[in-house]
Amino acid sequence: MSVERFARKELLSIGGASATRVALDPIPGLINLGAGDPDFDQPRFIAEAVYKAMLEGHTHYAFGGDPEFKAAIAEYYKKFNVDVDPQTQVIVTSGGSQGIFQAFAAILNPGDEIIILDPAYQGYNQPAAYFGAKIVRAKMMKDRNGLFRPDVDNIRSVVTERTKALVICNPENPAGCVYTKEEVEGIAELAVEKDFIVIDDEIYTEFIWGGRKYYPMITQPGMLERTIIVSSFSKTFAWTGCRAGYIVAGPELAGLINRVPVGICSVPVAFQKAGVEALKRGWSFVDEMRKAYQERIEYCVKRMNEIPGVRCPYPEGAFYLFPDISEFGVPSAKLCDGLFREEKLRIVPGTTYGTNAEGHVRLALVAPIKTLEDAMDRFERYVKKLTK
Repeated sequence: MSVERFARKELLSIGGASATRVALDPIPGLINLGAGDPDFDQPRFIAEAVYKAMLEGHTHYAFGGDPEFKAAIAEYYKKFNVDVDPQTQVIVTSGGSQGIFQAFAAILNPGDEIIILDPAYQGYNQPAAYFGAKIVRAKMMKDRNGLFRPDVDNIRSVVTERTKALVICNPENPAGCVYTKEEVEGIAELAVEKDFIVIDDEIYTEFIWGGRKYYPMITQPGMLERTIIVSSFSKTFAWTGCRAGYIVAGPELAGLINRVPVGICSVPVAFQKAGVEALKRGWSFVDEMRKAYQERIEYCVKRMNEIPGVRCPYPEGAFYLFPDISEFGVPSAKLCDGLFREEKLRIVPGTTYGTNAEGHVRLALVAPIKTLEDAMDRFERYVKKLTK
């Protein structure tokens, strides 16, 4: 029997797991800088808050999400000068990935076009394909520092009458840029003019460097009912395994998203109670992570740029490096495969994020400095072989 006869047709054209989400058997000596899984453990008080909530009986249905948790998320957005009604604008999701899936499910019909930047986080591709949408790529352009940035003219050039949405990630993964005020305004104006939605992945807003400022898309003129914010606690509070996330949108759009039949797939109520505590008391922990990431970025950017043939811009946000390795004349996938086989260093080829990113590789700085020193040594040792 062939299972393909029973399959939803879109699944037959979707590949396997993404390059950063492949479970590896333990490999002695491996340094894994592939997935963006923070190497920090949650503070004890968060774990205790889960236990306390369960003992207090918070183990029953909380249809639509725990009101206290939704109120805490709305309160958090005041730091960005965003007024959010927790009852009509906040949707609790099981992590950012479910948020992306649910947002796409609410708006995409077969044949609709969705614009995804190039390069961009690959986790947008499969959900879009699952709903039968056509993915259209808009090339990002490098600035004078070598960072890929959104280009409004390139986005405009691929908009058609079938364009339903544009997906952005601000700060960007893997590019590392934080959108300027002009870039946010330009995208918002285009969205209003051409009548499409912006799905705004905000998962890295707590990790911004060099004095850059975050400008919320949802506050731009005409964008309250055109913006779907997707975010999670995975990076902010190192909750990748606890799957806590949310969507924030205008009341009408949020109402539409709430119609997506995901049942009661959400964050366990006890973890929602812990999320309230994280948003109240977890910011010193975030500061610790922020300080560590900045130290890692400083060290690794310097080391990378000391290697002949490597050009590594300093990221404005997130905790990835996206160096240009094109001078070696080796496809990024081949270089990453060689590093894995010969040096037991796992990083991700740029082509994972789009054809525009060939000649680049991504390193997630999710290891202590001592480990990153070893990783830089392995990287340097391997690429020097390429120039002999």
